[in-house]
Amino acid sequence: MTRPILTVLFIVPLALALSSAAAPPEVVANTHTLNDFHPVFDVSPITTTLLEKIRATTWHEGCPIPPGDLRQLTLSYWNFDRKPSTGILVVHKDVAAEVSIVFRDLFNHGFLIERVAPVEDYGGNDDASMAANNTSAFNCRDVTGQPGKFSNHSWGRAIDINPLTNPYVKGDKVLPPEGRAYLDRAHAFPGSILDASFIVKRFIQAGWQWGGSWNDRKDYQHFEKPAP
Repeated sequence: MTRPILTVLFIVPLALALSSAAAPPEVVANTHTLNDFHPVFDVSPITTTLLEKIRATTWHEGCPIPPGDLRQLTLSYWNFDRKPSTGILVVHKDVAAEVSIVFRDLFNHGFLIERVAPVEDYGGNDDASMAANNTSAFNCRDVTGQPGKFSNHSWGRAIDINPLTNPYVKGDKVLPPEGRAYLDRAHAFPGSILDASFIVKRFIQAGWQWGGSWNDRKDYQHFEKPAP
């Protein structure tokens, strides 16, 4: 667990937002003073309550990993009101520590995330979680558009961040459908994940892939690190 000092002043210069002048600056929390809020970036075993939800909604016999391979991350982030919040993310144990560090760096940078909650809070329904612009990771399900093929979310090795602001696009298909309002990737909406932005660079530095760089489709919300 990381606990910064009681009062921290975050000033994120606009110049640090992107290294490419051709791209728009990402929308970040520019200046904040934390008084009584203690940012948390903790890795722990899945609680009994959450484990029961996982077994009831997002995990089933035949899934590629047992629930015991998952870890619960308690992560702080800047919400869309530019206020500090804390949520829960479920990932594979092998990537738990590095994901915690990446989210710590996103917090320090001022990247905006609307909400972070296990997809189990949405009954395991990925569509409902995306529509709520919820950031989540583990969900034992198929690859979008490829029935019978496990998504890397099934291993807890994929994360969807601000999925409404950063939709999945393939041809005329947009997920979530309301994400059509955010298809202009030359515009920086709150929580946008843009080419060459800090969040993309940080995940790539950690060895993750970004769906926004794929050729056959664009999954702007999606980061993954498949098992070797």
